Amino acid sequence: MPSPLNPVLFNWAALVAICALPYLKLRHHLGLETPEAMQWSLVAIGVFGTVGVLCAAWQTSRERAWRASHGLLAPRRN
Repeated sequence: MPSPLNPVLFNWAALVAICALPYLKLRHHLGLETPEAMQWSLVAIGVFGTVGVLCAAWQTSRERAWRASHGLLAPRRN
């Protein structure tokens, strides 16, 4: 079953957010030149991924079934 494209892109972009700083530090340590455009593109992709994952988590936490399964719903009054 194929997965929707948005969650896949958000997950990859969030992975870029996690790995970008160590990657850039390693390039600097090895003495390799990193173009500023590449640095800013990694920042933009990382922000996109982080926002996407946070929005997905927020939407999931707003679902009634999820809140009920985690005990976050107030009991109903009859």
